[in-house]
Amino acid sequence: MHLNVTPETTLRNGALTATLAPAAGGRVTGFSSRATGSERIDWLVPLEEAVRAGGFESTQWPKAGCYPLVPFSNRIRDGRIAGTQGRVQLPLHPGERHALHGVGQQRPWHLEQHATDRATMTYVHVPGDHGWPWAFRAEQGVALDAAGLTLSLRVTNDDREPMPGGCGFHPYLPARFAHSLQFDARAVWPADAEFLASTPVPTGPADDYASANALPDVECTRYYGGWDGQARMAAADGLAIELLASSALQHLVLHRPGPGTYFCVEPVSHVADAANLAAARADTGWRVLAPGEAMTCSLRVSVSSPSRQADDNTRATPRDRRHD
Repeated sequence: MHLNVTPETTLRNGALTATLAPAAGGRVTGFSSRATGSERIDWLVPLEEAVRAGGFESTQWPKAGCYPLVPFSNRIRDGRIAGTQGRVQLPLHPGERHALHGVGQQRPWHLEQHATDRATMTYVHVPGDHGWPWAFRAEQGVALDAAGLTLSLRVTNDDREPMPGGCGFHPYLPARFAHSLQFDARAVWPADAEFLASTPVPTGPADDYASANALPDVECTRYYGGWDGQARMAAADGLAIELLASSALQHLVLHRPGPGTYFCVEPVSHVADAANLAAARADTGWRVLAPGEAMTCSLRVSVSSPSRQADDNTRATPRDRRHD
């Protein structure tokens, strides 16, 4: 399926701007700021103009912006799920032996509401489309304020049968923010040669970012569990991005495709291949929604610069600073 990026919807609040493309999988196509007389800062990898003008094939999505992961995150081994409707076979991602990243970001969404600084996009899934046999509805909210962006997601099982799955967000971060990375997670699910998760182990020195460290400038994929929902990325010049995820998103995907490239810090509700791992483990995050049941999650993306931090500290009272 070919997805169009235009028409885009623009949100503004102070120096911050976000652009959305509902028809391109409910994607945030850009998130940037520009203070008076200064250059633009891209907090997410911006969509290329050629892609913006021509769109893209749904299975060859651009590595830019941020899109919702619905009704599952990452890979499902061989595209097979054992469910109440028998064994379900999902389409395999081109070039792989597995299903990848759900159907939501490969289908057009509808712009339901739009104000200056916020919007709501919805996707109603027709059973069987892209092999997913359960009916569901997804609603994504995007709200922009003077300090950042808040994304919210609600997924409702509209089927008559229980529906398995999960949700999350897939942001693409500019390479400059790999200078310093910090988050705390209790376990790592090592990725095998096909990027499927294996048995978890306690986080070791090579995978530990509880203290801020540079992300190595090499290809890497890590699946974390027991994440506390907070992460911080900073550039060498002090620009910083902070993530704050809701309790439903206790897993985290860290991915970098190669040297000098973007990287991804993906808050998700379940580990890769949870659809199959859940049969033997209770800590995968895989959910089964009863008919009419919904799951919700949210992600706050706060941004800051050294000059803004200095201004905030100047305005803060001593009592305020103790709560920073």
